[in-house]
Amino acid sequence: MRDKVKEGYDKGDYEGDYREGREVREKERELMESLFDGIPSESKILDLGCGTGLPFDRFLVEKDHQVTGVDISEKHVEMARENVPEADFLQGDFFENDFGENSFDAVVSFYAIFHIPREEHFDLFKKIREWISDEGAILITLGPDEMDDFEGEIGGQEMVWSSYSAEKNVELLEKAGFEIITTYTEDYREETHFWVLAEPVQ
Repeated sequence: MRDKVKEGYDKGDYEGDYREGREVREKERELMESLFDGIPSESKILDLGCGTGLPFDRFLVEKDHQVTGVDISEKHVEMARENVPEADFLQGDFFENDFGENSFDAVVSFYAIFHIPREEHFDLFKKIREWISDEGAILITLGPDEMDDFEGEIGGQEMVWSSYSAEKNVELLEKAGFEIITTYTEDYREETHFWVLAEPVQ
């Protein structure tokens, strides 16, 4: 699955609305503003699946936050470093990095976690809980329905998705040590995404 995802994004067509000229949409902005309510200014933020750095890491940097991005695609990371030179970007798998406990004030992940096998999502949620401070927060998008190696296309390349239902996602996040603050199910173009804003249980 990882090989398909990496190849798809490394070879994908970046013209048009897929990435080029992509702006933060109104609802995305609203949800990120909600995230900022729970973290201090100039926070350290980890972006899992940072893509090209646009539009989200540019948005976060312009809010004076310190951003570290991770992405499996070499092409994405190269573009992100050009697009958002103020941030730090790492190429690799989410699980290859050990940032240590309390390394970040927030973790975000937009349209990325469902590109790893759903059987690994709970382990990732536990990792995220280790990485953020007790006063931190997370804002992530997940799949809204059961999908097991669902195949499709992005940017003219084969792509694959894997997710649990919204209810199962909430259950796993709570089990990993998070309190759900808000959720939002979004229909955007031909896709549906399940947004979750959560904070660590004290």
